Amino acid sequence: MSSDSAANAHNANAHNANAHNANPAQTPDLHNVLTHIKNLEQQKQDLERRLHETEERAARMSQKTKAAMQSAMDTLMKKWMDAVETKDDTVKQQFKTGLDTLINKSADENGVWQMMVAASSLHERLEHNLEKLRVENNELRGRVDSTFATPESRVGSKRKPDAELGPGDVAPAPDMWAAFASDIGTNF
Repeated sequence: MSSDSAANAHNANAHNANAHNANPAQTPDLHNVLTHIKNLEQQKQDLERRLHETEERAARMSQKTKAAMQSAMDTLMKKWMDAVETKDDTVKQQFKTGLDTLINKSADENGVWQMMVAASSLHERLEHNLEKLRVENNELRGRVDSTFATPESRVGSKRKPDAELGPGDVAPAPDMWAAFASDIGTNF
């Protein structure tokens, strides 16, 4: 057994010598691996820095978006919510609280938010159109009252005197408006 031990020890020494001799050949490989690891660590740090910058920019953009959403709620949607009639004002308050939550925890791409903006915008547009129709109606009433107040203004210069009537012309009726006014005045 001792000869086996001596042989094993000799083999081990020979193996270590071979490993020591092989180590200089492996040193460039180890150097390449260490260089690669160092490069990977540098890339990781660069990516983490870029991620941090992106997250900060997204947070700033999110704050701007939230501010814009809050502004839209305070102006556009407030008019709409005030115009809506409910039996209980707590419903409006709950709705406003829900929108506040939506603003704080969501983005403007949210479908509920987009529908609320569209509904508020529609309300404002319809309100504008209604006001425009009121103004036009008042203008037309004013024109009708002033333009057609007298028989001369209703007929204008197209009315021919009785002496100029030709065979195909119809003679104007006697002052029908005066007759109408007197009929109404006597009947009521």
